[in-house]
Amino acid sequence: MKKRITLVSRSLLLAFAFSVAASAQTATPTPQNDVDDVVKITTKLVQVDVVVTDKKGNQVRDLGAADFELLQDGKAQKITGVTYVPIDSAQVTNTVTTTGEKPKNGVPPPPAKRASGQAGRVIAVMVDDGSCAASLWGINSAKDGIKRFINEQMLPDDFVAIYRTRAGSSTYQQYTSDKAVLLNAAEKIRWYPPPPGCGTDDGSFNAKETRGTKADGATGIDTVGQESEAEKKSREYREDAIKNNQVVGTIGVLRYAIRGLERAPGRKLMFVFSDALAFRSRQNETLGARDAMRDVTDAANRAGVVVNTFSLRGAEVPGMIEARDDVDVKTGSSTPISNARIADSLKGKEGLAELAYETGGNFYQGADRLNVPMGEVLRRESGYYLLAYEPAEGSFKDKKFNKIEVNVKIPDLNVAYRAGFVGVPDAEVVKRKSKSTESDLYDAIASPLPKPGLNIDLSAFFGNSATAGNYVRSLMHIDGSALLFSDEPNGQKKAVLDVVAVTMNEKNEVIDDFNRTHTLKFDPATAERIARDGLTYSTDVPIKTPGSYTFRVAVRDGNSKQIGSSSQVVQIPDLKRSDIFLSGLSIAGVDDKGNFERLGPTTAETAIGLPASASVPSIRRFKRGSVVAYSYSIYNARLGSADKQPKITVQVNLYKDGKLVAEGAPAPWKPENQPDLTRINDFGYIRLAQTEPGEYALQLIVRDTLGSKNAVSSQWVDFEVVD
Repeated sequence: MKKRITLVSRSLLLAFAFSVAASAQTATPTPQNDVDDVVKITTKLVQVDVVVTDKKGNQVRDLGAADFELLQDGKAQKITGVTYVPIDSAQVTNTVTTTGEKPKNGVPPPPAKRASGQAGRVIAVMVDDGSCAASLWGINSAKDGIKRFINEQMLPDDFVAIYRTRAGSSTYQQYTSDKAVLLNAAEKIRWYPPPPGCGTDDGSFNAKETRGTKADGATGIDTVGQESEAEKKSREYREDAIKNNQVVGTIGVLRYAIRGLERAPGRKLMFVFSDALAFRSRQNETLGARDAMRDVTDAANRAGVVVNTFSLRGAEVPGMIEARDDVDVKTGSSTPISNARIADSLKGKEGLAELAYETGGNFYQGADRLNVPMGEVLRRESGYYLLAYEPAEGSFKDKKFNKIEVNVKIPDLNVAYRAGFVGVPDAEVVKRKSKSTESDLYDAIASPLPKPGLNIDLSAFFGNSATAGNYVRSLMHIDGSALLFSDEPNGQKKAVLDVVAVTMNEKNEVIDDFNRTHTLKFDPATAERIARDGLTYSTDVPIKTPGSYTFRVAVRDGNSKQIGSSSQVVQIPDLKRSDIFLSGLSIAGVDDKGNFERLGPTTAETAIGLPASASVPSIRRFKRGSVVAYSYSIYNARLGSADKQPKITVQVNLYKDGKLVAEGAPAPWKPENQPDLTRINDFGYIRLAQTEPGEYALQLIVRDTLGSKNAVSSQWVDFEVVD
């Protein structure tokens, strides 16, 4: 039974130095994988990740070395180790919702927080929207499938990114677990007309129209005239060159996405949606993109990335006429053209099928309800085997391709694995990965998953002021129990923290970054307090352009060398155009006098410090029965034509483990002590009197009754209740 939330009356309105914002999202722990749980390809050891399923597509989890047969280049290999790696979060059916709650009044519920140490799936989705072959139907089908996947199949602990191939940007959205952010990104997926020079993607020719006087004196269009064979070959050569460049561009995005997954542990998934990925010309000549693809599949095999591909064209029907087909106006026949289309389509499908086969994935045809085969993949990928063996001599000579074949000796079982690997010597791999002395910190920044060495809780907020404009304020809490203090001659304790942070826009461009070292010296009593309560860290980043931004931070203990990292996506609205917009929520405990920590601007000198209490905004941990204050800002509320006052309702809901446990009634907002009604600063209280210990999310919903039909905005913040 849902409970009503009683709001404690407000005693005053806060005039924050900034506007808090975007939904707070707690750092997610990286799966704790052993070293053997990482795909390896070296001169001394090769690991092959293998998925085994029964006839119904269910995983088979109890096999041993004696149940497998492994061959390299046709020669049987001795299996030296078999490890089954479960992916606990992937125990899914074809339809799984994140919270069990449906959107209410068009407002989605906050996602359930993942359990500490819970392993999540890392999933990259790529839409080939820059292809010459991209079709309106195909791109729209991909968009629909991706949205269904996010709504129905994505789990709370999944990390998902959406990539694109069109020039000028490589992402629709970087890795996040926030479904609302991903759905917003998916809405941006659209078809673009092919660029000039693509020609026809079906292998057909354009009838050469010649306007002039016919033999009988009539004027008009002569449909008999055709381009010469030489003209046709020249045109096809140019078009094939353009398409090859486009395929190379698609492969470049693939390479970029795979490199981003190199440092994420275990087996990762990628879904590629494309109308075509051709490596052969219409004269069956191998295009240059073929060599680039070999490098990409090898990189995927070394990074443990499984690529599943989807042809958006589906099955071709001989004789089928499409709107863009040229039809012989004399005979009405389109068969030769359609046959050419079929041949070209098959070439495109060959490339997609090869990409999947080489990386241990699956190739699907058909553009209808793509989330169904995606669900099949997710169910099949609930775990995998790692088969280890010592490679034969010569495997790494001349960078040859070594073909792998895996068989299961038990009948009626299906096995999926990588086609093989390119024998790149270890020394060359090390050379490729050589970095600067700060590589470990930047590697942590580059990884899509948080690094678990130091526990970091991150909240990133959107802010706006009349003087500073838009900016992102990040609040971090660093667990002090993991910090290592060194002894100073004067009896003090010293800690050294290296902090690296980057802010990236939707195009993966770094718009701000910093690298700071903080040397901290404390007396023994203060060091003990830090070990108990941790440290807080805050920083501000100015933002000029509206859009989706990713803030990533990595912290290294200079004494122990342990590293922790976290990231969060922040939406920056266009306040000049948008309807009412709610900032994110800041939440903090209330002391005996009714005060709670206010968030102010920070500098590099004041960025780091001790928490004022055990329930500051960066920690969000409260005792049962305590009073909690939440603060926020409202932008762009419309004003009445007569009284010049807004008409806003505010609603507060409380969720536990993704389920609605208390629901507040929409209450009219009353303007009090507001110097700027375009930037309304407000706060409220909730009493945690009857709450059980556990993970919660506070959701705030504001509606503008003077605005447009859908003038509603919501945000949420997670917190923990303890005894």
